[in-house]
Amino acid sequence: MDNFAIINLQAITGTTAFLLAFKWWIQPRLANLSIYEALMPFVFLNSFRYLGLSFMAKEQFYDGFPADFLMQVGIWDFATAILAIVTAFSLKNKWKYAIPLVWIFNLFGFADLLTAFPKFFSLKLYDHNLGFIWLMFVTYGLAALLSHIYIFYRLIGNFRKK
Repeated sequence: MDNFAIINLQAITGTTAFLLAFKWWIQPRLANLSIYEALMPFVFLNSFRYLGLSFMAKEQFYDGFPADFLMQVGIWDFATAILAIVTAFSLKNKWKYAIPLVWIFNLFGFADLLTAFPKFFSLKLYDHNLGFIWLMFVTYGLAALLSHIYIFYRLIGNFRKK
């Protein structure tokens, strides 16, 4: 089996597992929480996107990868992590501008993934020795993507209630 098939099988299985865990255990616990409390774990999950700086670390990728892509992933992920920390703090303290800050964080973090994932595949990064970055992509990357989708779902639902 080639790497493209493997990474896609992992992505499909991981997405299925995350969605089932969400439906069976997480969603029932979030359903009656305030938007501040419900969004907190999903925003906070993205605070670990500082790991994206690994794309910029020497010896993590072979020299043939475009430096601008590696720099973009590293900087955008790191910026998303910082935004997530500030946003989580604002949610925890129920700041007046917490929800607008969630929108900013979520739009930025989601845009980061929407630009990085297709580039990952177009560069065929899965055909190179990625070490732990492969694992990050098929686990943490999926969790981050799905967290953004849930955050949009809650934000839009909250907007419609008003």
